[in-house]
Amino acid sequence: MTVPTYQVLVGFQTTTGFGTPFQLDDPVYGILDTSTLGGLAYADLTSLVLSINIKRGRNRQLDQFNAGTAQVVFNNNSRILDPLNTSSIYYPFVLPRSPIIIYANGTPIYTGFVEDWDLDYQNANQGRMFARCVDTFGTLANQQLNAFTPSAQTSGLRVDAVLDRPEVAYQGARSIGTGSSTLGAYAVSQDTNVLNYLQQVNTSEQGYLYTAADGTLTFKGRSSVLNPVSGASFTTNGTGIPYMSLVNQYGSELLYNYIVTQSPAGAAQTNSDANSIALYQAQNYNLLSLLNSTTTEVNGLGAYLLGKYRNPVVRFTGVSCELAALTSAQWSTIFAIDLTSIVTVQKDYSTGTPATESQTLITSGIEHRIVPGSHIVSYTFESTDGNQYMTLNDSIFGILDTGLLSF
Repeated sequence: MTVPTYQVLVGFQTTTGFGTPFQLDDPVYGILDTSTLGGLAYADLTSLVLSINIKRGRNRQLDQFNAGTAQVVFNNNSRILDPLNTSSIYYPFVLPRSPIIIYANGTPIYTGFVEDWDLDYQNANQGRMFARCVDTFGTLANQQLNAFTPSAQTSGLRVDAVLDRPEVAYQGARSIGTGSSTLGAYAVSQDTNVLNYLQQVNTSEQGYLYTAADGTLTFKGRSSVLNPVSGASFTTNGTGIPYMSLVNQYGSELLYNYIVTQSPAGAAQTNSDANSIALYQAQNYNLLSLLNSTTTEVNGLGAYLLGKYRNPVVRFTGVSCELAALTSAQWSTIFAIDLTSIVTVQKDYSTGTPATESQTLITSGIEHRIVPGSHIVSYTFESTDGNQYMTLNDSIFGILDTGLLSF
């Protein structure tokens, strides 16, 4: 049994031989004809890797996506990654904020920055280096906005407008969808946290804001997952990707039948379901800091949430797969799954009725645990909207008088 090949690349500032690069305006390294031109170069540190752990996504459907984190443990017996070792070819560039990319069979499964290099000397001759990493959310979480008043615009344009602000000047790759909500021209206070504000925009859209595995900052509107089509199937009957374990959930974790929503556009809007309240008592969910431009849209968002969460649903919420037990073709499917990817999970039963339960789900969390000879991938899932919505020009969902209109 084999596992996918992995590769860990870390970017260091470097010149030929990882020497000192030319630095403009530096009194020592900025002298013409003395230093050499250099820049960022990625070093392949795969041969030093002892283990890799990656965690991306969110744990609960109504939460925001978290910063994706990774921990890579390196064998540092040679002290090549010791920032105090002047003999290392990487000296003096083993620094915080070094970019890192982790590949599995040539596909990026994590892109971020090394926030901390933590040394662990087990004895005089042995050492391990722990690289603790965070994705681009870590950068946005440490930036603040200057006071400004945006124009009324769609949620996607608002995300772009924030990223383009001179005090943010976002430099990474981005993929920003249009979104369905229109946000009002509401003033932003001085020193508002950039990530918190972007997540407020995302809440007003009920969309998806996250960093993709290749490092792309991604925003998708809520309509991006309507009428979902699955790109992967997890089963135990040989027809799809086999899984080791399946987790399901059936309780009040996502039961809300009394929804209150509000933005600066006007008064709070209430949506409730009497039948659900009679069965389960009132379960409140409040969103009182929305940015939507009209009370009509605020009310529609509340109705949308009520329709999704007024009744408890049996949810398949996670599967785990040992890649050593899968084929290379199945590896390719696994590595193509990113946050918000649509998958199908099927459970077959030996007793009871029905004999099979199949659910179409949204991928909301991905975790990799890699050690020599083993690569386990665990997914967290959340429910799709079970309603079928009108989709123009679609052969199934584009038929008049059959689908619903989304707000």
